[in-house]
Amino acid sequence: MRLFEILKKYSKDGRHPYHMPGHKRNTDFDYLRDLSAEIDFTEIDGLDNLHAPDGILLEAQRYAAEIYGADSSFFLVNGSTGGILSAIYSAAKGKKDILIARNCHKSVYNAVSLLNLRPFYLVPRVSEEGFFLDITQDDIKSAIEKNPSVCAVVITSPSFDGVISDISAIAEICHNNNIPLIVDAAHGAHLGFLDSDIKSPVECGADVTIMSLHKTLPSLTQTAIVHVKSSLISAEDLQAAVAVFETSSPSYIFMASIDGCVHEMQNKKMFLAWRERIKKIRQTAEKAENVHILTPNGVFAYDESKLIVTADGYSGEELSGILRKRFNIEPEMVAENYVLLMTGAGDSDEMTDALCDAIVSVPQKNGQKQRIPEVFECPQAAMTPSDAAISEKEKVSFADAAGRISADTIMCYPPGIPLLVPGEFISHELVEKITDLAEQGLNILTSRGSYDGTISVVKK
Repeated sequence: MRLFEILKKYSKDGRHPYHMPGHKRNTDFDYLRDLSAEIDFTEIDGLDNLHAPDGILLEAQRYAAEIYGADSSFFLVNGSTGGILSAIYSAAKGKKDILIARNCHKSVYNAVSLLNLRPFYLVPRVSEEGFFLDITQDDIKSAIEKNPSVCAVVITSPSFDGVISDISAIAEICHNNNIPLIVDAAHGAHLGFLDSDIKSPVECGADVTIMSLHKTLPSLTQTAIVHVKSSLISAEDLQAAVAVFETSSPSYIFMASIDGCVHEMQNKKMFLAWRERIKKIRQTAEKAENVHILTPNGVFAYDESKLIVTADGYSGEELSGILRKRFNIEPEMVAENYVLLMTGAGDSDEMTDALCDAIVSVPQKNGQKQRIPEVFECPQAAMTPSDAAISEKEKVSFADAAGRISADTIMCYPPGIPLLVPGEFISHELVEKITDLAEQGLNILTSRGSYDGTISVVKK
């Protein structure tokens, strides 16, 4: 019996809930009536305990491990963030250095700061449109030769834009050097199911793989899962770490969503329908005059469920405005030169038709050719992120910050990849770049919230 079915059963068994949560599954509260409050339980008799499972939750997690081919899998109710923090915590083991891809999510940088690690960066190539490409085995080999004592290698695959690295080759190099490989596959919970030719990192040898089910699959926001298949990181250590970074009061609604989603992975009709919708959209774009859906060249693999959309003469912001206002299509991300649209298992034929209509109807526009973004270069580090974070700080105008040491993170969100992290020198070029992005209307965030033209720097 699935967890959702058990919760429905318990909600009707007549027991008086003299326990948390305080709403007592009473749907007289109008704002809770449509939020499934009647199945919002806590760890009562018969419903197991996520952090010490020996019943239905243990069974559900074992089933997830079986479906994905992991040794052990653990449910996450605070998104992939909790899994990433847990994985790096499990790998650190007193070491000080870590090798991470520069296009990692901000949660990786938070883990580095929390654990007082010294990061060394893998910087992927950048496409003409401005998104990062894959990490290659040569990148990994060279970086490990320079930094052989790192506690782990952390990369993102697939990337936010759908680029996939050769995890099998990368894992082999890492393991030959006795280094665990952690893969942030937050956007890849469907890999191995949507396209059988593109395997999940679990199947390709990653020691720990973190997946956000909610990003592409039929599961609630915040639901994720972390898989371990390793001789270098133990399942017990990872489970203990998850208990550190995850709430001790996990939502049973979220866990039922995870369990239900994992069972849907056997639904071949769902994936077939999804593939057909992607095919229809891409074929429509091939016939369109001025709208294009890109497939990156020269990378190991690409997840075609992601749609990188450009239109001749339009900036990303202009194209997103057209899609929203004229066609009622809400993009996942707006970049300088393109718009990212995410398909998912829950897409409908109506949604697909609406996007196809938009693709062939975007008005032609005469304009300058899209700018080719410059190659990304990591700012020079002056101190570790942790040392910068605990230093005495002052706030200055970002326009006057060149030459100072950042105590702040600055990123476009989405995707949440830092352009600047604490402890790095702020260059004139970076000031110009971020100022330009803000003027284009892109969503810029700092460690403190929305970008307001100021930055926290290490006090002189």
